[in-house]
Amino acid sequence: MADGQVPASSTDPLVIGTRELDALWQMAGWDDFETRAGAALRELGLPGVGSYRAAQSAGSVTSWRIAPDRLLVEGAGDLGRFHSGEFVLLDLSHARSVITLSGPPARDVLSLLTAVDVSAAAFLPGQFLQVGIHGIGVLLACLGPEDFELFVPTTWAASIQELILDNAKPYGVRTRQLE
Repeated sequence: MADGQVPASSTDPLVIGTRELDALWQMAGWDDFETRAGAALRELGLPGVGSYRAAQSAGSVTSWRIAPDRLLVEGAGDLGRFHSGEFVLLDLSHARSVITLSGPPARDVLSLLTAVDVSAAAFLPGQFLQVGIHGIGVLLACLGPEDFELFVPTTWAASIQELILDNAKPYGVRTRQLE
């Protein structure tokens, strides 16, 4: 097989879709970030601010620690009640789109799009990575051995989806309706 070629799909194609975000908020702070964010997250049922690699979930609420003083939280409704002068919350629900990928070829297709190791040994369910895809910052979440979500800026979602589709053609592609 020549460089750049990928094996033809057997019978299981890549399944690509989208899903609606459920209230995505960014928490940011300064000096007392861990204390303030930890208290807010505990009120939402999460144990604390978490790590830079593993998502935290409790019921419908999920958080991702994306920087020392920054978190993303989805599924908790309006978090504006936690806002203060030193702890800022920003509703990103309309600024991000979620692209879903699933099926046996998902990891192979992702490896064509980003330079990070997305093998099953290196990228486990429950983990997330912040990656660049075609120069666009993307939060890539591993939901299961063959299931992934890409949180992309809404303005770039169609371009990223098209890039995924182009790279997935040798594997076969099936689209899933909006969830």
